[in-house]
Amino acid sequence: MGLLDTEPGKRRLLAVEVPAVERYNAGRDPDYRITVARVGGGLTLSYCLKPCHNVYRLETRLLSCYPIMAPETRVLTPLKHCPHLLEGQTICLWRQGSTRASNRWDASQFTCVFAVVAAWRWLLCYELWHETGEWPLPEAK
Repeated sequence: MGLLDTEPGKRRLLAVEVPAVERYNAGRDPDYRITVARVGGGLTLSYCLKPCHNVYRLETRLLSCYPIMAPETRVLTPLKHCPHLLEGQTICLWRQGSTRASNRWDASQFTCVFAVVAAWRWLLCYELWHETGEWPLPEAK
């Protein structure tokens, strides 16, 4: 059963997630707004970010187990390999394979827009890493 197939899932989307996306998009240049598409039992957010010098195209997937499990964010713009880039250009935002108790994702506090902001921060670290050779934030443990 997907996120959009349950009443609690639909209520969360209407009461929390969709308004968060609308607030994020308000007054933003059209090229940098989040678009939302239904894909299977979840949603896919598509957007561009420019943390520093480069513009990146991304997608964040809210799977049917969202918000219990963290969203997955993938950079569509080709990247050079780095230690914090997972298979399929998925970026390491949350502790991969962690339990609900040990994961940095907190469904009670974060919305899908938090995942977009976290992706912006990751991309900034990525650009700094290419300049300095050092990842500027601690790794997820």
